[in-house]
Amino acid sequence: MAERVDFYTTLNLTRSSTLADVKRAYKRLALQKHPDMIKGSDTEFVAVGLAYHVLSSNKLRAQYDANELEFNTARALLVDSFDLAKALEIFEAFFGTANPFATVTAGVNELFDAAEVDRRAKPAEPIHLSLSCTLLDLYNGVKKTVSVSKKRVSGTGEVDAYTKTYVIAAQPYWIDGTTLVFEKEADDVTGDVVFTVKVEPHGVFAIKGYNLHMMHELPLHKALTGVVLSIAMPDGRKLNLSVEEVIHPNYIKVIKGEGLVDKQAGRRGDLVIEFRIIFPQTLAPIQRELITAALCLDKDLLDETNIQRQLMQTALKLPSNLADTERKKVNDVIKLTVTRDALPPP
Repeated sequence: MAERVDFYTTLNLTRSSTLADVKRAYKRLALQKHPDMIKGSDTEFVAVGLAYHVLSSNKLRAQYDANELEFNTARALLVDSFDLAKALEIFEAFFGTANPFATVTAGVNELFDAAEVDRRAKPAEPIHLSLSCTLLDLYNGVKKTVSVSKKRVSGTGEVDAYTKTYVIAAQPYWIDGTTLVFEKEADDVTGDVVFTVKVEPHGVFAIKGYNLHMMHELPLHKALTGVVLSIAMPDGRKLNLSVEEVIHPNYIKVIKGEGLVDKQAGRRGDLVIEFRIIFPQTLAPIQRELITAALCLDKDLLDETNIQRQLMQTALKLPSNLADTERKKVNDVIKLTVTRDALPPP
C-alpha cells in the first residue's frame, strides 16, 4: 500500500481548517505554483490541485480524515489518474480562466468566497418605529418625546444597555409616511433609528398630499342664495369665507395656500371644500309658488334688486303652519313680482 499523502501539509492547513480556508489556500498556492508563473512547477501545481480536489469534497475529505480502507484502496488510482490536465481543469473552474496572468490582472484579492463575506462585520439592522402625530401637532410644531432601548460598547469593551431619548418637533411639511432617520452613535451597536410619521385622522379635515379636504353641509336655501363659512383651522385661526356663487352638487371651493407645507415646491397646499346639500323632504304649495316666482323673474329685475334671493330664502324657510294673514302677504308679493313690469310708470 502506498504511503499516505498529507494533503493538509500540501496546502499548509490543519485538520480543523474550514472549506473557506481550503479555498483560500488553493487560491494562493495555485497561482504561485502554476506552470506559467516564474516560480511555477508542474509537479507542485498537480499536488496542490489534487489536495484541493480531495479536501474540497465532503465525501473524499471524510474518507481521507478517517483513513478508511475504501479511501486507501482507491487512493492509488486517484493519484495516478490526476495529472496536469486535471489540475488545469480545476484551476480554470475555480478562477474562471486558464491564464494565471489574467487572474492576477483582474485582481486576485477580489476573488473571495461567501464564507469570507459572512465573517465581515455587518451593520446592525435599523430600528423602525411609528411616530403618531395629529394635524394640530404638524401645524403647531408640537414636540414629541420618544425613548428607545439601545445597546452600546463601554470603555471596557462590554456591551451595555441604555435608553436614548429623542425629542422631535413636528413639522408642517410632514405627511403620512414621511421618514425620519437618526443615525446611531459611534459606540452604538443597535443601528439607526427610523421613525415613520403616521398622521391620525382629523374630525374635520382629510389630508390628500399637501392639501386639506373638508366637507360642509348646508341647507338648500343657502346653497342657492349664498353662505358665509367660519372655518376653525388647525393652527387656531378662524377662516371666514363668503360664498356668493350658486352651490351645486359638484361645486368645489378651493382656498389657495391654506394646506400643509410642500417643502419641495416651496409653497403650501390648498384647502379644498366640498359641499353636501340638504334638500327639504316636502314643499308646501306656497313654497313652490315662491320658488317658481323667484326662478322666473325677468333678467332686468334680477339686475336691479336682490328680490330673487329674498324670494328663495322666504320660500324655503317658511314654516309649515303659516298663518292665513301671513300667507296673504306672501301671495301679494308673488303677484307684485309677476305683474311689476305690466304696471304703468309713476
